[in-house]
Parts: sequence; C-alpha cells; structure tokens
Amino acid sequence: MSYPISSEEPWFRELSVAIDTADAAADVILGFYNAHSASEYEKDDGSPVTDADLASDKLIRERLTAAFPGDALLTEEGAKDEERLQHDRVWIVDPIDGTAQYIAANGLFDVLIALAIDHHPQVAVTLQPTTGIMHAAIAGQGSWRRENGIWEPFRIAPSQHPPRMVTSVYYLAEGAETAVKAVAAEFGAADPVEMKVGVQARAFDDHVRTYDVFLGFPQAPGTSPGQEWDLCAPDLVINEAGGVYTDMYGRRHLYNKKNTHFSGGLLASADPEIHARVLAALRPFLREVPPSREPADDLPVE
Repeated sequence: MSYPISSEEPWFRELSVAIDTADAAADVILGFYNAHSASEYEKDDGSPVTDADLASDKLIRERLTAAFPGDALLTEEGAKDEERLQHDRVWIVDPIDGTAQYIAANGLFDVLIALAIDHHPQVAVTLQPTTGIMHAAIAGQGSWRRENGIWEPFRIAPSQHPPRMVTSVYYLAEGAETAVKAVAAEFGAADPVEMKVGVQARAFDDHVRTYDVFLGFPQAPGTSPGQEWDLCAPDLVINEAGGVYTDMYGRRHLYNKKNTHFSGGLLASADPEIHARVLAALRPFLREVPPSREPADDLPVE
C-alpha cells in the first residue's frame, strides 16, 4: 500500500488508516454494486439506505475504533450519540455519499472519511469506488490525488472567466433560484446548472471538472439536506488544494456540533479571488445577521 507522505510525517498514522479503511469499504461496496445485490430501505427521514451503506458503515466503524479507541465517531448510518461532544477528536464518515446515485448505478458516489479536531477537519480522504480515484488532505500540508496507485499533489486550477457556476437540488433553498441566476448574471455566466449531486472534491479535479463555483443557499436552521458527514472531507481537500470552501458568509464550517446540519449555506470556489467576488455578489440576497454556525443555537428551546 502506498501513501502520499512518509511514515515520519505528522498525521501519517491517521491518514494511512483512513486511506486503508476507505479502500476496504470500497471493496465491500463494489461487491454489492457489481452483483446488484443490495436491498434498499427507507430511513425515518424518507431518504434511502441500502445493504451496501450499512456494510460499509460497519466496516469503517470497526476499523477506526480498533485503530483509535479513544476517538469518537459520527457517521450517517450510525447512532448520533451526543457523547461524541465530549471528545476533541471525532471521525466524521459518510459510508456512501450519494446513496441515490448508488441505487441509480451511475457511479457518482463516494466514501468520505475525515478526522475533525476541536471542530475543524485535520485529515480527510474521499474515494470514488467505481474509478478508484482518491483525494486526501492534511490541514496545513496540502492535498493529493491517487489514480492507479500513483499519488501526486492535487491543486485546483483557477476559475475560468466567466466562471462556470452550479447549484444542487440538495442545496437550493426555496425561493433562491432568482438569486442564483442574478449572481451568475453579474459575472456574465450562464444560469447555474442544478445538479442532482452535492459538492464533491473530485468535481474540482481537472480530469473531470465542469464548474468553478458551487452555490448552496442557506436553509432554515436544522433543516439542511446536507450534514456534517457530507461536508467535512470535501471541505479539507478543497481548501488544502487551493480552492475555498465556506458558508455564504465566508465562514469555515464547524464539525462535531450538537446539531449536525450546517448553517449559512455553502460556497465552494476554485480560487480565493473568485470566492471573494462571489461572496460580495451574494450579500444582497442574504439576511444581514448571519445564522449561528451551530444550528442548535437558532432552534426553539424545547
């Protein structure tokens, strides 16, 4: 097994375990995927889950717990026990990011594994099982890309002009369509395409890149379709690769919160210059006082 840093480097153990675990989870997922053998279920919130999600979740939990028994875990399929809030270190995992895409058999799904420390991502791995393409990052050390077993630095090329803008069915708040089109028009850009997937680190990879800016408008507190396990790994990979990934007020997202939804929307850009310009263009369409980065602070007291 190869890794993008040497064993003497800080965070090598966390990164190498995350890489090996993501690879093992991908093998499990592909076993179901290629055999078309995963049964589908509906969760309490109406979203889909499959046997592949559950098997991937089980494997990831077992491996991370064995390697780091003192760390907490927050996974999409696992119990969101608030005991994790007592830990500075928490692994934030989506065993299959894009279950609907897995079910549709279009290959547009990923395994996401990240370690957050004191609410900020420190180590991250994203892996697309169907291609084997992996992106990894360590805070302050950069991002890397692996294809066919070969690692290379991952840097996001600057935005085109005008920028290619997109949004998503999962991140477009009610009534935000007009604002999205108005922001694009200010840059002379085409109306943003409404994708059926969320933001993905690999979407900024030159090998498959089709956009420069991802717009995700704020939702009501505690209601965002995307949650921490969707955001944490791409957050670090994109920021360490030279892109910028914040909320629509320019704030970095916090992780291992009491409420795992996110506040303030989502803006991912190819470079700091275009990010700053889009933030300025967004201001007239956002409420003057930003929501708390902890959604629980803005929810009614029960």
